[in-house]
Amino acid sequence: MKQNKIKYTVLLSILLLILGCQKDKPNQILPEKHCWEIDNWEGLLPDSLLLTQEETLIPNVDTAFINWLNNKNNRIDIRSLTSENFEDLKCLKQYLNGKSLVQLGESSHGTKEYNQIKVRLIKFLHQEIGFDVIAFESGFFECYYTYENLNNYTAEEALNNSIYKFVWGTEEVLELFEYIEQTQSTEHPLILTGFDCWRSGDNYDKRPDVLFDMLSKIDTLYAEDVLTFDHYVLTTGLYNYNYLVSNEDSIKSKYLEIISTIDQHIDQLINYYPDQEHYPIFIKQSINSTLAEVKYIIAYYENNEDEQYFVRDSAMAANISFLKEEFFPDKKIIIWAHNYHIAHDPDHMAWYNNARNMGNWLVEKYREELYTIGLYMLRGKTKTDYNWQIIDVELPTTSYSLESILYHERKKYLFVDVLNHHYNEGNKWMYYTITAKSSGFADEEMIIKDEYDGIIFIDTSSVPDYLNRIINYFT
Repeated sequence: MKQNKIKYTVLLSILLLILGCQKDKPNQILPEKHCWEIDNWEGLLPDSLLLTQEETLIPNVDTAFINWLNNKNNRIDIRSLTSENFEDLKCLKQYLNGKSLVQLGESSHGTKEYNQIKVRLIKFLHQEIGFDVIAFESGFFECYYTYENLNNYTAEEALNNSIYKFVWGTEEVLELFEYIEQTQSTEHPLILTGFDCWRSGDNYDKRPDVLFDMLSKIDTLYAEDVLTFDHYVLTTGLYNYNYLVSNEDSIKSKYLEIISTIDQHIDQLINYYPDQEHYPIFIKQSINSTLAEVKYIIAYYENNEDEQYFVRDSAMAANISFLKEEFFPDKKIIIWAHNYHIAHDPDHMAWYNNARNMGNWLVEKYREELYTIGLYMLRGKTKTDYNWQIIDVELPTTSYSLESILYHERKKYLFVDVLNHHYNEGNKWMYYTITAKSSGFADEEMIIKDEYDGIIFIDTSSVPDYLNRIINYFT
């Protein structure tokens, strides 16, 4: 009995001590509300306007899939493609915080809504999660050269000088370039760069002058020789198959010699560019890109598609690695590219056959830092990637298609995380082979969880609003 009293006294003393310690603490913080709840509705669609038109031709799907998608914790309703009110996107933070590489894909280069949502996501990532760089599927040299000289260009000139204007020369993407220019006067400017080995913008031929300016600090005669050589290769040689095949080895030797010269004088060159000390290594990497472009164009002339895709995507992966590890080691990078380039497993890709793609290298190297979002559409019109014809997007004909499954949530715009969900009956479609359409018509079999970390689904696609210069080109 005495022992019980002692235990009781000790327990009571501990309880009183705990209560006494708690009295000076603030009230307990209540758990945060669900991130999908909206406080500020300005510029965002309510549920009634987010509902899509019924399409009776689309096959029914497993009700477990529909029930799973109906749970708001399993999806994010995107309530605008253009609003600068990001309340509806805040749930994305739980997936993207801690990532330093975010890839934004597109199943077609010719869909206006893809451009719009990607521009909005870039602004969100820049403003809300601290991303610093937008890297386009466009020329490595000309994109960053344009950025370095941004004060000399209007937004439209910057677009034309850097990225593939015949692909993304649109009103929607022009808005991004206007935003890039606006941010330059802030404490957190958005940096423009590219990662493709293939030339894109009008500034691709500015490198010979840059090389001359750089190498003339070392040897004027050598700089003049390099100027002549690089100018010929970029403006003439790359268009001449016979020249490339006959001179491939000598072209490679000359460019490697230039890289070696820069390496030998790297400290001296850095001193010449006190405000651009990173410029010499950037120029070196641009030369590596040109060497890849030479191989790519030879493969193109020889109709060797496997070699084309391998060379191009391996060069793009190398450029991303350079940007991440050497050029912008402390910055977060957003990648803008086709689904083909960003997907993690290229085996499903009809265009790739046996070739690895960029995303396969990146996920292997940066799995913990990477988040990849594929973009798909259901219906409407798009401009195809291979012949730039406007087509009607083909509706899915099978229940086991990504488009059929996501359609049944009946939302105009939708995001679904794939990376962080565990298998159950409602999401097993992520784990099994299903189809998804590329370019609005080509069914490709894939396991979604093997390809992407998240999916953005657009119910209705339309053709981009091309800038006047681009319209004149197409017509």
